[in-house]
Amino acid sequence: MRPDVLFFARRAKIGCVSGLVGGFAIFVSIFIIDLSLGSSQGTFYKAVGLPLGVSGLGATLFGMMSHMLTAALIGTVFGLGSCAHRLLDIQSVKKGALAGVVTGMVVFAVFFMPMSAFLILPAMQGMDTTETVLLVSNMETIFVGALELHIVYGMVMGAFFAIAVQIESKKQIVVEGV
Repeated sequence: MRPDVLFFARRAKIGCVSGLVGGFAIFVSIFIIDLSLGSSQGTFYKAVGLPLGVSGLGATLFGMMSHMLTAALIGTVFGLGSCAHRLLDIQSVKKGALAGVVTGMVVFAVFFMPMSAFLILPAMQGMDTTETVLLVSNMETIFVGALELHIVYGMVMGAFFAIAVQIESKKQIVVEGV
């Protein structure tokens, strides 16, 4: 492979892992949201599976897997984006965290809000289960909490990405110096 292709591939891998790290960082917080709403654990994730006809533990697992796959994809795009222009290159933790926060906010506005408002919420309004009624009646609180979590996700992802890029750069220097 050409060196530039290897560079893009490394950045995509680092981004993917960084996205997963960010996703796991907010994992516990999502269950805390369930507690604060007085719902059973996993209800927040069930909101993804229930409208698709999946119920119970299956809906929770489907929601978790969807969320983590999305986190990995966002991280991969973040990593590739850092290669697009020298101004987007992330070498410091501060720049990584800031770029991650911006990314988290963009994902919230462009992906989470429309998907929630136009797909998940209307599908849940047609259901009359305890969980869906609880979620629908607390959507404002959920949206505020989700924005906060997207910001935390982005900050963790971006900072982890920057640290991993720094470590990768040091490895390259050692290998090239030998």
